[in-house]
Amino acid sequence: MALQKVEIDKNKVLLPGDVIELHFLTTSMLWIQSAQIAIIEWKLEKRKDWTIISNSLPANNRVIFTVMVNSEQRELQAGEYQTAGIGVTAVAIAAAIVAVGAITWLTLDKVLQLQETPAGKIAVAGTGLGIAAAGIALLLFFILPRK
Repeated sequence: MALQKVEIDKNKVLLPGDVIELHFLTTSMLWIQSAQIAIIEWKLEKRKDWTIISNSLPANNRVIFTVMVNSEQRELQAGEYQTAGIGVTAVAIAAAIVAVGAITWLTLDKVLQLQETPAGKIAVAGTGLGIAAAGIALLLFFILPRK
């Protein structure tokens, strides 16, 4: 399946099933970043509205979290307010990540949404049709009488 990454507005309302990458700029050393990322994932693992799928440290002073928006919404905690008509946004997810333990070493740089490309859909459909055609040809080979 071919996926492309498209930069989106940080305030775009995300739908269940959307997968995004949050690119953060950082200022601390690698081993400190790794420990803090582990704490972030541990603190946010029980969220029901979105899930951190993975994280990576591809280059100096950069952290990437891959997040999937879930269909199940979480219950409001004490002190939280429900906003009518506003769903999950990349800014809300980034704020929750940064708010864990009042960590201030992360700055949201950009947000990319992973989308399936039309070429990927065609390739998957073409593969399915090819397998079906091969199955029919094989079936006819064994069923039809030979001379």
